[in-house]
Amino acid sequence: MEHRDWKNSLQETAGRHASRRGAFSAGLTALAVAAVLVFNLLAAQLPEQWAQIDLTGSGIYNISETSQDYLAGLEDDVVIHVLTDKDTLDTRIVRFLDIYADLSDHLTLEYTDPTVYPSALSQYGVGADTIVVTCEATGRQESFDISDIIGYDMMSYYYYGTYTETDFDGESLLTSAIDSVLTGVTRMVYETTGHNETAVPISVKERFTRLHMSVERVNLLTDGGIPEDCSLLILNEPDQDLADDELDMILNYLAEGGQVIYNMAGELVDLPNFNALCAAYGMQVADGMIADTSQGYQNNPYLFFAQADTSVDAASSLTSDSMVLFYASRGFTLADPTRDTITVQPFLTTTENGYAVLDADNMTQGTYVVGAVATEEISEDTTARLTVYGADTLINTDVTNSFTNVDNVDLFIHSATVGFDDVSAISVEPVSLLTPTNTITTGGIWGLLFILVIPAALLIYGFVRWMHRRKL
Repeated sequence: MEHRDWKNSLQETAGRHASRRGAFSAGLTALAVAAVLVFNLLAAQLPEQWAQIDLTGSGIYNISETSQDYLAGLEDDVVIHVLTDKDTLDTRIVRFLDIYADLSDHLTLEYTDPTVYPSALSQYGVGADTIVVTCEATGRQESFDISDIIGYDMMSYYYYGTYTETDFDGESLLTSAIDSVLTGVTRMVYETTGHNETAVPISVKERFTRLHMSVERVNLLTDGGIPEDCSLLILNEPDQDLADDELDMILNYLAEGGQVIYNMAGELVDLPNFNALCAAYGMQVADGMIADTSQGYQNNPYLFFAQADTSVDAASSLTSDSMVLFYASRGFTLADPTRDTITVQPFLTTTENGYAVLDADNMTQGTYVVGAVATEEISEDTTARLTVYGADTLINTDVTNSFTNVDNVDLFIHSATVGFDDVSAISVEPVSLLTPTNTITTGGIWGLLFILVIPAALLIYGFVRWMHRRKL
C-alpha cells in the first residue's frame, strides 16, 4: 500500500512538472510569435532603402550622395506622377521609385493607370508610360519616358536580334527633372562648325540636357557670329584653322565675359589662329604629339593617364582615385598672357617623363600641360573662362566606351559648368548594367609578372616535380 502511494505521488509530481514545462513552452512560443509580429510591424514602417538589401551586381538601388544631399535640401513639395499600370511596370523600376521617394518628406509618389484614367494624359499633355514631375510652388513640370530609364545596346539587337541592357538611368532622370521644376534655369551651349570639327557626342549632349543646358551648332561666319544667348562655346577637335574674323569674334566674346572650351585636334596640323587664341591666354602650344613614358596604358606612351590638380576649380570634382585618359593628345606650356588680368592654371599634366614628339629624331622631354583654364574677371559678377584640352579623346566615345571606369566625361562636364553659379552641380552618371572591367594604370610590371614570371615559375616547378618522380 505504501509502495502504491509513493508511486502515485511520483506520478502526480511528474505531471505537475510536465504541466509547468508545457505552460513554459507555450509561453515562450507565444512570446516568440508576438516578437515576430512586432518586428514585422516595425520593419514595415522602415524606409524602403533600409528595409531591403540591394543584391544586384550593378547597385541600381544605391542612390548617390549627390542626389541624397540634393534631396535632403528640398524645401518645396514635389510630386512624381507615374502614368502607367504599376502591375506591368518593371519591378526594378517600381522598387527604385519607392526607395527614391523615401529620401525626402517633400517627395510624393503617385501611380495613375492611363487606361483607367485617360484624363491624366491630357492634364499633363504627355503620352502613356511617362513619368511627370510637378511642383505646385513653382508651377513647373518636367517629364520623361519610362523607357528611357533602362538603356539597350541597339547594335546587339540589329546584329543578333537580342536586347542587351546597358545602363539604368532612373536616378539621373529624376534628379534632373526635380531640379528643373524647382530652378527653371536654362542655358544655351553652341558647338562650332566650319572647321571640320568632330560633333560633341550624344551622350555628352544628354548630360548637358540634364543640367538644363541645350546644345546647338553654329557657324560663326554664316550665322552672324556668336549668338547673343550663348553661355558656352565649344570648339571640338577642329583640324582647319579659324578665319581672322572668327578669331576676333572669339577674343571679343571672351573679353566681354564669355566662356569657351577648346578641345585640340589629336593630330599634327598647322592652326596658327587657334594657337594665337591659346597664346593670348597664356598657353603656348608645343610642337609634336604628347607621350608619357611613365603613365602610358599597356606600355603605350601615347595612351596615358594625366596627373590632375584638384585644387583648380575646373578639376575639383576629381578625387585621388579618379582616372583621366588621353590618347593622341597635343599639349602646351605656360607663357605670359596678353593681359596681366588673365590668370592661367594647369590642372592636367604629364609626368616629368612627358615628350613632345615630332618624329623619331625630334622628341623633347618635359612636363606638358594637357588641360588648363584661363580666367579673367570682367566685372564683379562676370568672369571669362577659356578651358583648353589637348585632345577631344576626353569625351570621344572610342575612349569612353572602351574604358567605362575613367572620369573623362565627368571632368569635362564639371569644367564646362563650374563657371555658372546658377547651374546645379547634380550631374549623375547612369548605372552600368554591363559586366565591369578593370583598367590598370601602369601595366608594365603586371605584364612582366603574368606573361613571364608566373609561367616560368610554373614550368620550373613542374620540371622539378617531374625529375623528383623519375628518381622514385
